Amino acid sequence: MIQLMQSDWQRMWKRKKTMVSLLIFVGIVLLDCLFLMMQNLGAFDNVSTVPLTAQNFSLFLLKEVSFFLVLIIGPILMIDSFNGEYHGGQLRLVLIRPISVMRLFAAKWINLAIIMGMFVLVTFTVGEIFGHLFKPSVDSVVFLNPDRSYSSAGAFMYCLESYGLFMLIVLAQLSLTGLICTVLPSPIICYLGWVGVAVGSMYVSNTFSFLLFGMSTIFQWMAGSYSHAFIMPLFGCMILGLAVTMFWWNRRNWVK
Repeated sequence: MIQLMQSDWQRMWKRKKTMVSLLIFVGIVLLDCLFLMMQNLGAFDNVSTVPLTAQNFSLFLLKEVSFFLVLIIGPILMIDSFNGEYHGGQLRLVLIRPISVMRLFAAKWINLAIIMGMFVLVTFTVGEIFGHLFKPSVDSVVFLNPDRSYSSAGAFMYCLESYGLFMLIVLAQLSLTGLICTVLPSPIICYLGWVGVAVGSMYVSNTFSFLLFGMSTIFQWMAGSYSHAFIMPLFGCMILGLAVTMFWWNRRNWVK
């Protein structure tokens, strides 16, 4: 399993899209930092705002970059790994050897989770550094719920938990994208399929709005004002999507 992960990791970084995506993402993070540095208030939505401080800077930075990460960078890397390798012929070359298809999919899923975790970690680290360098530090911080105030340590844990929830949303997206790439034939159609699933799921139930508006869901969840189920649908998308895709990969001849 480790060798499969190492081999897939090397192939992933040999593709130009991976390195270009990382460089573009770092540039966007830095530009958003400059944008936030010029702001005095951080906005949770069109109505609720709080003073922008060193303690909450990283949270609002994640809000700025999350949409780009969920709709552009994440899908491109995931689809390129799951679907692009098949259409490019690399997957057939790998599967010439006696390799378990389910193990190969698991290796890809784990590697993509690690890469997406790197993007999230870069955002958090840069946000914390910029926030403490360029924004005032305060003793007490209020987030979306005005009745709850947090110390500096409490605010740090609040931001860390919010990042953790966002990472879980990314993993749910990863599982669903893997399933979409198994069903649909080409990378472009897969991307449109992911957008269609993310948008269309909200018409099925507002419970799945976290797929497209993850930070809005996290803000409300952390404030205790989210009125829909969140954790169960989140893990449902993650686990069910992963299980169905692994089963399908093992049964479909076109990946062998």
